[in-house]
Amino acid sequence: MKIKIARRSKDEILKQYPIQGKTAGWYFRIDEVSNGVYEVEGTDEWGRIVRQKGLNPGKLLENCEADAKNINEKIKTTEQTFPADR
Repeated sequence: MKIKIARRSKDEILKQYPIQGKTAGWYFRIDEVSNGVYEVEGTDEWGRIVRQKGLNPGKLLENCEADAKNINEKIKTTEQTFPADR
């Protein structure tokens, strides 16, 4: 059974994820969850999430960007294999 997922607006996402990433359609936030421990989380317009936890927020953001880029590439491949109009 397919469930319709509403696409969120950029303005709505930026309220919770204020960092617009290099990866198209993805937005990120960095939180210090413990003394010197950071969590970087990213989301896209469809609610997909990537998350990394560790000590270096810059590196964590790079890793999340790479994960988001990987997801975007897989989506493109899937759309070519299974067109949405089927």
